[in-house]
Amino acid sequence: MDADENGTIDAQMDRIAKGDETAFNRLVADHSAFVHTIAKRFTGNTADADDITQAVFWTVWEKASGWKSGGASLRTWLYRITANRCIDQARRARVRGFLLPWDRKAQSIAAPENGETGVDDKQRLALVLAALDQLPARQRLAIILVVDQELSINEAATAMTTSPGALEQLLVRARRTLRSKLQETEQDHG
Repeated sequence: MDADENGTIDAQMDRIAKGDETAFNRLVADHSAFVHTIAKRFTGNTADADDITQAVFWTVWEKASGWKSGGASLRTWLYRITANRCIDQARRARVRGFLLPWDRKAQSIAAPENGETGVDDKQRLALVLAALDQLPARQRLAIILVVDQELSINEAATAMTTSPGALEQLLVRARRTLRSKLQETEQDHG
C-alpha cells in the first residue's frame, strides 16, 4: 500500500470516527464482499455470514476512532475483526448445541450429468467438509484464511492475533487431524 492510499484510508477512518455515514457506507461497499466470503466459508450458511458481516462493520463503526495509521493495513484489521466474530459465533453455536453445516455445502454439489464419473470426488469433498466441521474453531479458521482466502502466514496470524509460528502449528494440527479422519473413513468404507 503506498502513502497516498494509506492517507486516503486514514482520512476515511477519521471521517467514520466522526460519524460520517457516507464514508462508512463506502467502506462497507468496498470491503463487505471479502468479509462475507470468509464468514460464509466459516459458518457454511448465508444467514450466519450476514450476521457476522453486520457485526464486523458495526465494530468498525464503533472502533473507528481507534484506527492507527502505520499499523496493520485496513484489510488485515478487517480480517482480524472477522476472525474474532467467526470464533465468537462458533462458540455461541456450540453452546446452543448446533453443528456448523459444512456438509450442506457438499450436499449442494450437483452430480455429474452422466451419473457415473465424479462420485468419488463428490464423496471425498463431503468427507473433507464433514472433517473440517469437526476441527476446533481456531484450526478451521486458520485453514480457511490460508487455503481458501490465500492469505500469507503472516497475514493470517495477524488476523487471528497470534504469531506466525502459532498459526503454522494450528495448520499442522488441522492437517494432521483431517488426514487422520479421512484415512479412518476410507478404511471404514474400503
